Amino acid sequence: RRPLDRTPSWLEDVEARREARQSGFTLQQAFLATVKSAVGPAVLYMPRGFEEGGLAFSLGMLVLSFALFGLGATRLLEAWALHGRSYSGLMGKAFGPKGVYLCRVTIVLQQCGICLTYVIFIATNCRELWAYWTGATPTLATCCALQLLVLVPLSWIRDMQTFATTNLIANALILYALIVLALHATTTIAHDPPASLSTLPLFNRESFYLFVGTSAFVYEGSAALVVPLQEAVKPDRRADFSKMYVRTCAGIIATYICFGALNWIAYGKSTQVVLTLNLPRGPWKASVQLAYSLAVVFTFPLQLYPAVQILKSVGRKLKRLSVSRVGYVAIDDSATPQPVVEPPSETDTEADTPTRAIKPPRPRTSKLEGNAARTAVVAVLVAVAVAEVRRLDKIVALVGGFLGIPLAFVYPLAVHLRLVPNAPARTRALSVVAMGVGAVLGLACSAVTVLTWNRS
Repeated sequence: RRPLDRTPSWLEDVEARREARQSGFTLQQAFLATVKSAVGPAVLYMPRGFEEGGLAFSLGMLVLSFALFGLGATRLLEAWALHGRSYSGLMGKAFGPKGVYLCRVTIVLQQCGICLTYVIFIATNCRELWAYWTGATPTLATCCALQLLVLVPLSWIRDMQTFATTNLIANALILYALIVLALHATTTIAHDPPASLSTLPLFNRESFYLFVGTSAFVYEGSAALVVPLQEAVKPDRRADFSKMYVRTCAGIIATYICFGALNWIAYGKSTQVVLTLNLPRGPWKASVQLAYSLAVVFTFPLQLYPAVQILKSVGRKLKRLSVSRVGYVAIDDSATPQPVVEPPSETDTEADTPTRAIKPPRPRTSKLEGNAARTAVVAVLVAVAVAEVRRLDKIVALVGGFLGIPLAFVYPLAVHLRLVPNAPARTRALSVVAMGVGAVLGLACSAVTVLTWNRS
């Protein structure tokens, strides 16, 4: 028999999980996680964004986007504090099953859109690297297609802790690349200063609409991570998380503004969508392109993971519905299969009891099925990248305007209006106005981007 003074193994597991929940993130760890979730290739699109919008419009749009983002994050956390649910769970409590579906579809499409830009970004840099090392220049479509050899196996990895080390490496590579790019822009301005800053447009009427979406894209899906980050913080520090999060995002946007303006002043109208192309050919350019490409490759499976998890849950529900056709019915919105009670037949004796179907086990997805689904998702993204490889600026604007703005600026405010009815009248009025501004910006940006899709 087990000694009485020995703790049972199952109780040890319970205590370990309880301690893990009570430990959580410190504010410093939450700060690093916030930076990691928000800083990616989008910072390299900023200089070109300044050229698209003009100096005055770009600065104003970035300030407005941060104000809407900060307000939305704060309102979403206030709703979470009252109801303690995930983002999609809050949408479900506020608007029912349709709210859950809308939130999940938006998250899936946004994460896939971000991964699509990653594929094009990697292809653009790898093409330059291949030309530098071999002298031959492959097509961008070929560079996109070859990524299947790397991105598909990475998408099969299910334990995100596997990328803990590579995440640190990716962050170091991004920091190195940004430092080199900033130093080169500074030396360019010092050796060949622009004749006059007045030559840089304050407002670019030809393409300003693109920067509306870009200003929302720069957060790279951070809106969907606000609640998980809040939940991961130690319980005794959660009250301070909201302020820390907003201030951190403010610092990130300020850095983006300085970085974007510096490089735009250095290169002017020749600023490329992928900023690494503006570096002169040589070992420094090759090292920066290699560093940033590797960082994005390591980040790709992390960005795709939320979309894969949501698609996985959809697949399970479809399996449940298929099971219902062979003796089970769904009686609620969650599509939970329930056994069907068969009435006694004429041949049953009085002693017979009604036949009751056995409740099926929870549908599970085999590893082979999961890998096949992940492969299909990556293949579709690469196919779209091949077709639209030269429209990275339009893709960034559309993903930011059509998906990023609703997820970050509109849904959180709508949730707050529904789930925090006792909020002061001024708070509710501000939410309504901000939600309207976000909706108008998103719809207008998306519509104009689609209508001008083929314009060079």
